Amino acid sequence: MSRSSQQGTESGRAPSAPSLIRILKPRWMVIAISVVILAALAMIVSKQQTATFQASSRIFLDTSGDTLGANSVDAGRFVQTQAQLATSTATLDEIGTKLKISRADVASRLKTTPSDEGYFFTITGTGTSEQAAIDFVNAAKDAYTSQLGKSGAGDGTMVEGLTRARDSKQGEIDGLIAQRDPAVTNNTLDNQIKVLQGQVGDLNTLIQKAGVGDATAAGTIRLAEQPRSEGQVAPSLFRNVLVATLLGLFGSAAGLWIMYQRRPTILDPHNSADLMGVPLIADLPASRTSANAAETLVSAMSAVMSPTSKVVAFTPASRTDLSSELVAAVAAAWSDDQGVVLILDTSAQSEVRASLEGLPRPTSAELPRWAHEPTCLARSSGTGRGHILYNRVSPARAARPGGLAPILADRAPVVDLVILVTAALADLPMTAASAIQADAVVVITSPDTNLKELEQVPRDWPALAERVVGVVHDGRTAVRRNAGGARGSSQAAVESITSASPVGGEAASRGPRDTEATDRYARPAKR
Repeated sequence: MSRSSQQGTESGRAPSAPSLIRILKPRWMVIAISVVILAALAMIVSKQQTATFQASSRIFLDTSGDTLGANSVDAGRFVQTQAQLATSTATLDEIGTKLKISRADVASRLKTTPSDEGYFFTITGTGTSEQAAIDFVNAAKDAYTSQLGKSGAGDGTMVEGLTRARDSKQGEIDGLIAQRDPAVTNNTLDNQIKVLQGQVGDLNTLIQKAGVGDATAAGTIRLAEQPRSEGQVAPSLFRNVLVATLLGLFGSAAGLWIMYQRRPTILDPHNSADLMGVPLIADLPASRTSANAAETLVSAMSAVMSPTSKVVAFTPASRTDLSSELVAAVAAAWSDDQGVVLILDTSAQSEVRASLEGLPRPTSAELPRWAHEPTCLARSSGTGRGHILYNRVSPARAARPGGLAPILADRAPVVDLVILVTAALADLPMTAASAIQADAVVVITSPDTNLKELEQVPRDWPALAERVVGVVHDGRTAVRRNAGGARGSSQAAVESITSASPVGGEAASRGPRDTEATDRYARPAKR
């Protein structure tokens, strides 16, 4: 039935944007596998990691005026400065020298954290055992104390050096005084003594300041706690597995969403009908049986096809959308009413013949003359008095304009219905050339159908879209659709189709086979 009168007023509608749940629900197995794999890898890696233990110690600081000095200093900044001093390069080098490890190793294992609630900071260290972690924190605490005494004026070695320099200057003064003659005036010698006495006074001042700084540095630390062990901190098996699980869950969900946006498929059976601008005549559930699906599809086709339509094309949207068992079941159901159904298979790879070979041999001799040709397969419907005839037509011949016309003119008048199995819409324009030779076109979709390929048909192929009378959605996935035809390989199906042996012979008893994929259609002899 032509839809040319409706096509002018009816146009395809873009499907509504699907929710994330509808995108992920059919692919939940991918998410589950990703989560399990990443969780297992995290567990394996955690088991292989070396155990790491942690210890810590708090250093409480004196922030009184005697420590901070006469000028007011922010006590919080003072705590932060002391925490940075504990991780300074000099401190790291002193720790590394004591423990005989590198500075980089010390830096990776040492951490100081100034407190926001009090005047203290925390030294945290790690090790391969509890005792190793405690020893490391003790070494860090001792190095910090040592650097605190050496910083600024608080350096004991500086006091000693200044004292030695002062004693040396004082010895020089005593020597010059001993050389001076009281009866003789010596201005040069007196000037040297005055200069040395001035230097001794300056050294005494520096010694006094250094002593005060040393006492202040020693009093900076009010309390240094003994390190306490915090137990094993790495590897954390539960944390690693939890992170891997969440990463697998959200990562796979994001990946599936991105893949869907790049290649959107049918999540709602009405999506394909909206794009094509035709009704959804049948929605075949995934749990269906072939017989139930065939009855549903036959009833739907009868409702949308014109009574004068003799040739109907089954056109899959994608290459795996149409299963061979569905074609065989529809042909058997249609022919049960004492009819004869001819299947013209023009698809490049098809297993329809393999599905039909399981049906009984024909029981009626009142079949067309060409039904007994070697290239035609004749079978009984199995449940009634109907018959199914099968002819393979080369895709190249079907794709030629009018290439099927001689076959249809010769064979369509003597059968009840002709089912034309065409190539997928993804193989356009080959599909269009063969499908438009039918009276009506039924598009078969599935959850694997690419919406981007389907939406180009009404836009780019209006002649083909005019002949589409409806859409049939097969809820089965590609794996389940092809499971029924797994009894024989594609090569075996092609070989059996082109076999020159008598029709109805068993595959095991057939002789040499012709592997050329053609219908070998013989034109009627002229009388």
